[in-house]
Amino acid sequence: MMAAAATMFAACTQADFVNDIPASAPKAIDFKSPFIGKSTRAAENSSSNYTLKFSDHHNSFAVWGYKSTAVEPVFNGKTVNVTLGADAGSEIYKYDGLVYWDESATFYQFYAAAPADGNWTFTAPNDSAKGNGYFTRSITLDSTKINQGKGAHLTSLKPEEGVNQDLLIAAPCKPAIGETVGFEFIHILSRLNVVVSKKQGLAEEVRTFEVSVRNMNLYGEFDESKAAADPNGSYARWENLGTPGSYVATRDTGVVVQEGVERHVIQTLVVPQGVAYQTINMNGTDVSDSSAPYLCVEYGIENGTKLEGGKTVKTFEKFKKYYNLAQIFGVTGVGEDTELAFNEGWENTLTLTIGPKSIDFKATVATWALGVDKENTLHNTPNPTTPNQ
Repeated sequence: MMAAAATMFAACTQADFVNDIPASAPKAIDFKSPFIGKSTRAAENSSSNYTLKFSDHHNSFAVWGYKSTAVEPVFNGKTVNVTLGADAGSEIYKYDGLVYWDESATFYQFYAAAPADGNWTFTAPNDSAKGNGYFTRSITLDSTKINQGKGAHLTSLKPEEGVNQDLLIAAPCKPAIGETVGFEFIHILSRLNVVVSKKQGLAEEVRTFEVSVRNMNLYGEFDESKAAADPNGSYARWENLGTPGSYVATRDTGVVVQEGVERHVIQTLVVPQGVAYQTINMNGTDVSDSSAPYLCVEYGIENGTKLEGGKTVKTFEKFKKYYNLAQIFGVTGVGEDTELAFNEGWENTLTLTIGPKSIDFKATVATWALGVDKENTLHNTPNPTTPNQ
């Protein structure tokens, strides 16, 4: 199985709390800038450090809180809204209905999840002095929300970027009485990027007409109580029960692929899951019998011109190729190396370099940052597209 190159990106900006507090009142419970933390081990070969603000991901999070002197929660899914402050890099955290510290309590414990959209189920701790509560949630991803319009890499994926809703949870926080509450959030979804570029020295124009990843599970149920977050990456807290779907980026006129320019044609969130290695579509052949996720690439290489509507337009020889997704990410199928993992908080990136006689693959696995793990090149003579796809 491929080793992961991981990078933590954290929001270390100053936060301002702006609820109006009466001068004579006890100290209100307030929140400071959360960290967006790693769910995998420390970086091995990546020099990238992301310092994203929480608002780069969401504009709210929900809080649950308990104290030693009460059975009922002091926060029960209360929404904390996040906005940008006046100073560069600052954020403001505000919630309705101030809650004040109880000086007679011996401890408090807080939990948080984002976004605050009302779809989280939180199970309270059985013993607030010892145990932890946990989150559950089900989700169905919309396979059409893949952000195929942006060529550049997006460091965070938000609905306004044309993608699905990112999901974050925070580890339990036990601040001292009166201390500002700070959370460290982790991504519990995975991420897939597919990037295309043109092989160096190829004079003819290259266009992609379809790049798709098919047979991926789009539905999942998350249960935090199943396991702790694995420092080496895991999808053990997810169960996939839905019908597989496909992430498809298409354009009738094709997308021009430029030499030396890596264009992101797919950027999408993925339900954490394992992708099986299958030999039936290792070499670009038809995958009509494939049950495992696979990559489909339809591309064209310029081969002349023609008259169309009184104008001279370029013509292209088209090719269509299929590849088992795990195989092109470097899974060998030998021994226990039988699947590609889309783990919580991992970003799997596949770069395709298209040439006249081969598609070269570069596979990267990291926590939502850049870090090359290995390269894998497959040389295959392309087959012309056939009518029965």
